[in-house]
Amino acid sequence: MKYTETKKSTNVIILYSVSIISRIAAFLTVITFFLCFMPLVITYVQNATSYDYLRIAYTVEQSIESFVRSMVPTVIGAKDRSAWIIAVSMLIFNGFFSHMSQSYRSKAVYLRLQLNYEAMKAQLHISDDSKILSPLKLKLQQASTGKKKDRQELLNIFAETKKKLDSIGKDLAFLSIDVVDSTGMKQGEDRIAIEHTFREYKSFVESMFILHSYMKAAWTPDGVMACFKSTDDAVKTARDIITGLDDFNKHAKTMKRDFVVRCGINSGFVYFDDETPMEEMSDRVIDIAGHMQKYAQPSTVAIAKTAIEPLGQREGFEASGRIVDGYEVYEWKKV
Repeated sequence: MKYTETKKSTNVIILYSVSIISRIAAFLTVITFFLCFMPLVITYVQNATSYDYLRIAYTVEQSIESFVRSMVPTVIGAKDRSAWIIAVSMLIFNGFFSHMSQSYRSKAVYLRLQLNYEAMKAQLHISDDSKILSPLKLKLQQASTGKKKDRQELLNIFAETKKKLDSIGKDLAFLSIDVVDSTGMKQGEDRIAIEHTFREYKSFVESMFILHSYMKAAWTPDGVMACFKSTDDAVKTARDIITGLDDFNKHAKTMKRDFVVRCGINSGFVYFDDETPMEEMSDRVIDIAGHMQKYAQPSTVAIAKTAIEPLGQREGFEASGRIVDGYEVYEWKKV
């Protein structure tokens, strides 16, 4: 992915460079076109050769005519038509180089917008299938022709999409849960018992998620990351799961060892799109929730001090003395 982006960035630079060179070439054709009329200036303007710049221009024009006469026949109707041949040629070349400059510039703009589109998706962690990106994605596909009108419309849609994306940013909480020593639990157990018990465990956890109005979740074989509207909801869910495992272990599991989990919570501002699955969301806020869980003790809820301070229910949380990702960790532990 990084290689592709670098290659596209290089192509943008090349396209812009060719566009600039073509524009310079088009400008030179205009200069050459006007130089073709220097003999008329010299002939009809009194003391024209007394001006250095006119004399130099005339010398350049004569050199160009001499070069053209050496390359192609210029005598038509018994008269030397070098100046006219050069003038007409410059008009043709001017059209060619102007079109080339515009074409390559359009391609560069289009490719640059594609890069901006991909960068925006990556930065905001939004799926390519998101409805909010559909108008921009469709216009990008249509704008490959590089017409100026299409480019302007694309820029307008790009700005509108960015504004809409900024409006979907939310303060959310993320709860990461993992079964302690899940691999060890499965050793020596019947395969059917393992599948049944872990299926029941997943149903139990999901029932807690629904009870506390979770927004979305992503499961690994024995762990889960869930998103909530508030830190309070995430904390209540984690507590209810830890305390509810007592009843689950007594009545639902068919394996020998009891289920024990550890939980990590973090909250912060993220870009949230309903269309994007939880497993495709990527943000430092989410990563820290996972790290909190990774370093949490069994049957505890670990949370950063900064996230716990605004909590409505902070009872039971105590400083753990640990630092994770630069944050002081507080823990709630089942009594």
